[in-house]
Amino acid sequence: MEDKKMPLTEHLEELRRRLIRIVIAVVIGTVISYIYRLHILDFLQAPIKKVLKDEPLRFFSLMEPFVIHIKVSVYSGIVLAIPVILYQVWMFVAPGLLPKERKYLLPFILMGTILFLFGAGLCYYAVLPYGTAFFINFDPSLRSNINIASYLSFATQMILVFGVVFELPLILVLLAKIGLVTSEGLAKKRKYAIVIIFISAGILTPTPDPLTQAIMAVPLIALYELSVILTRMFAKQKEKKEE
Repeated sequence: MEDKKMPLTEHLEELRRRLIRIVIAVVIGTVISYIYRLHILDFLQAPIKKVLKDEPLRFFSLMEPFVIHIKVSVYSGIVLAIPVILYQVWMFVAPGLLPKERKYLLPFILMGTILFLFGAGLCYYAVLPYGTAFFINFDPSLRSNINIASYLSFATQMILVFGVVFELPLILVLLAKIGLVTSEGLAKKRKYAIVIIFISAGILTPTPDPLTQAIMAVPLIALYELSVILTRMFAKQKEKKEE
């Protein structure tokens, strides 16, 4: 691959091609997920069923079960397509990287997938059980009559949000690679980043209590510090190569 400047029209055309491939990957993932949708639905409902015990989830419209199966399949398709999405993102920014830096493609995809799964797993195993128990038991005098569509939308969106925000170090390292941020700048803005992380955690987490917010915020702060370390390491490697 040659290092050359691309005009804006070529950048837009390249972006369009990458987006089309991402859409195709999501569609394929959705088809695969639809085949196993019943298992996925059981998996997603497990946190709330532990709280409700024998009480079933309900649907309130004729088309709702069908729509639920489609939505869950699409969200699961996005998760399955994560390695392809990361690959397309890397290939889009690759022309702006040095030839030796392009060899990090596989670590980028592997690390990005692991971080996404870590964030999604943290949400599923820590936030969802605690969040659903908090809301359902908030007022014991009321009896729950939970709509399965609203719960599954809540659960899948939360899982995806946690997965995406845990890509923070990967995003920051990539921005550092293309020269938009530096390790010094990240270190100087650490206190602002911590405030933004806690505010974001308060907005994105389902329950208003500090414990749930900390479940998201503390790992993100640790990942931010990891980003500072990684960007500093890459900067030193670049300086050595230039010398």
